[in-house]
Amino acid sequence: MESSPTNRSQKPSYYYETSDLVIIALFAALGGVSSSIIANIANLFNTIIPGGGQIFAGLHVFWFVLVFLFTKKKKGVVILTGIIKGFIELFMGNPLGIIVVFIAFGEAVVFEIGYFSLTYLPSVQKIDYLKITVAAGFSTAINVIILLNILLGKDVPYEIILLMLSFSFISGIIFGGILGIIFFRLFQQSGLLNWRKEFKKPDGSFPGHKNSE
Repeated sequence: MESSPTNRSQKPSYYYETSDLVIIALFAALGGVSSSIIANIANLFNTIIPGGGQIFAGLHVFWFVLVFLFTKKKKGVVILTGIIKGFIELFMGNPLGIIVVFIAFGEAVVFEIGYFSLTYLPSVQKIDYLKITVAAGFSTAINVIILLNILLGKDVPYEIILLMLSFSFISGIIFGGILGIIFFRLFQQSGLLNWRKEFKKPDGSFPGHKNSE
């Protein structure tokens, strides 16, 4: 009978704790508000450089990376965050209207599919930061595909499409994945995450480097 606590601690958690839900709600709200502002800035850049607004696209996924790491990479947290974030952007008056909900949801789904799919590749299975950054890149790029199919139509020159995809993917890697990891490490080093189990000050290795799936 004494082994039951140990068994519970070894069993992977698929359920959200109250703290997980608080984190999801908090970062979804912050992401929704900030993304509405970023969208307006991106529109200004689009008037200067066609597709140039995608340079900032990674900042939308930045919040997904934080939520993912804060909740110990639980499945479904990013998708839930994306849904809430999308509706907050809609109510904040995002210029894309209802389409922003589909974009946020699509980015969240692609992020989770990308990350958990990469866990099956032996070459990157234990390199968590690589899986996160690549997933963030694909997650950000999906917004271009959604925009082209729903809003922009099919008369956009291939050169512009390629430029938008390139800007978006690179932005996702840098501003989404890498920046998200850096901010998480800063939180971890500050000790602000000590209230959560399994979060301790780093010993030089990336948090969650050992694959926990």
